[in-house]
Amino acid sequence: MNTSQENPCPRVSLVIVNLNGLSHLKHCLPSIFQQTYPFAEVIVVDNASTDGSPEFVEINYPLVSVLRNEQNLGYAGANNVGFQQATGELIAVLNPDTRVDPNWMTELVGAMADPEVGLATPKILLMDEPDQINTCGNEITYTGLTFCRGLDETKDHYNQREFVSAVSGAAFLIRRSALDLIGGFDERYFIYYEETDLSLRAALAGYKCIYVPSSIVYHKYHFKFSPEKAFYQERNRYFSLIKTLRWRTLLVLFPSLLIAELVGWGYSLINGPQHVLSKIRAYIWLLRNLAHILEARRQVQALRRVEDKAILKYFGYRLNFTWTVKPSLAKILDRSVNPILYLFARIAQRVVTW
Repeated sequence: MNTSQENPCPRVSLVIVNLNGLSHLKHCLPSIFQQTYPFAEVIVVDNASTDGSPEFVEINYPLVSVLRNEQNLGYAGANNVGFQQATGELIAVLNPDTRVDPNWMTELVGAMADPEVGLATPKILLMDEPDQINTCGNEITYTGLTFCRGLDETKDHYNQREFVSAVSGAAFLIRRSALDLIGGFDERYFIYYEETDLSLRAALAGYKCIYVPSSIVYHKYHFKFSPEKAFYQERNRYFSLIKTLRWRTLLVLFPSLLIAELVGWGYSLINGPQHVLSKIRAYIWLLRNLAHILEARRQVQALRRVEDKAILKYFGYRLNFTWTVKPSLAKILDRSVNPILYLFARIAQRVVTW
């Protein structure tokens, strides 16, 4: 396994996926070239943009490799194109709607000195409100739902380096050796939950994901929960859980999954027919693709180096209702649903020993 212990200054490749992101790249790329850690290469993978952004990069940043896809391959597919081109021992992934602190990469690379660490994720602050947190690593819950850890809290929180359950797809670093072992993003996801699935597969293979608060990224993040997002998140979280966890672990988690389903159906009913249809479409997709899901499960289980207990160790239990319903209802749900989920999480922690 290649580690930064073997090479004190490992080569880092940076991959940026772009789709009509001209206005973002004008701010993102200058910050990249002010890094204290030199990149071996910077690769922009363009998903058939029509706003002139690939031409802008080629003209103004001749050292950047621009790979043009003939069609939109989604976040997962386009990053995989970049991974195939990348030659570094470490590969960084960055969204174009970001601006990075000069020490962003230096701090992430330093955290990879531990050979057990396969992925590193920075403290991501809101571009428009830089005193507030976007995410400090993502948190997978016992329901399979994933949340931005620390969202909307002030930036002086989460100042300890620690292991987390998942990286944020907006910005992270991964070992080439880990990527070669677990494979890239699962392109069947197309959009949403891909980084969670990647983190879960890395955890199953024995790698840890570390949050590095001294590494700072600013992200132009705006929360939205459209029917399309609901569809992809629902189908993709179940896809990942089935691929990653043992059947008996899923059985133990069933009460938490059931509560999440009830909450999800309530949200869908409140928000109208399109959201209800998204839930139904997710179920249909899972049923129609069951054979493929089980085959994917067999492939992923072949990566297993640790037991589920080690993976669940970094899971959370709390659902964040703040951004999805009115504040008054969010408070009620937080006080009624989360204590129950906490109870089931504690039971799972004690029961799951495998």
